[in-house]
Amino acid sequence: MPSSASGPPSARTSGSAFSAIFGRDAGFTALYTAYVTSIRCVVPEYKVNLDKLIRLLIEEKRANPSNYALVVLSEGAEWEGYQVREYGEADAYGHRKKASVAESLADEIKRRTGEETMVSDLTYDLRSGDPDFVDKLVGLTFGNMAYDAMLDGKTGLMSALVKGCYELVPIPDPKLGPRKLDVATMCNTERYRPMYANKRGLPAFLQRVVGQPSKPAGRVPTS
Repeated sequence: MPSSASGPPSARTSGSAFSAIFGRDAGFTALYTAYVTSIRCVVPEYKVNLDKLIRLLIEEKRANPSNYALVVLSEGAEWEGYQVREYGEADAYGHRKKASVAESLADEIKRRTGEETMVSDLTYDLRSGDPDFVDKLVGLTFGNMAYDAMLDGKTGLMSALVKGCYELVPIPDPKLGPRKLDVATMCNTERYRPMYANKRGLPAFLQRVVGQPSKPAGRVPTS
């Protein structure tokens, strides 16, 4: 399943393309990428069944006139029976380099099915991409808020968007660990795709606030 960072597989080839993206502990970037491109994704918060993923990709490829299928994976993504491999010395944060999960998945699928595969690492393409209007607006506002806080002698705070509004909030305790996707409301675990239904009432980035009731978004309470 071949692909490039900028588009679908070449007309000269066919198969499955696996795009790796940052997300050591959480799948936000992979999920949002899959959401806006309508492709499948594999994230650290949910281990997929490899046989089922292969079946879905082959079905999608055969139904596609261009004869390809795409999937994006977080660097920390895993499937049942697989664990991300690490190598090298740990950095200042205790992180070691991770072996490419996309390469591992592509090799496993080719071994099982004989299907042609192609891997693209989108991490640096995204990091070096030109900022859009929202990137510039939010980034500039966050910076100005932090500068104002410094002038006021405030410390231990960070700029944030809270319920759609700009706020200064306490820097989270590292002991809380990384923020995770809400799999129940954001991931279709049957199709290995983002969840597109029931978005009414959610913030711009579709993630529920910690402690928010887990009722379906947009449904009117009956009591």
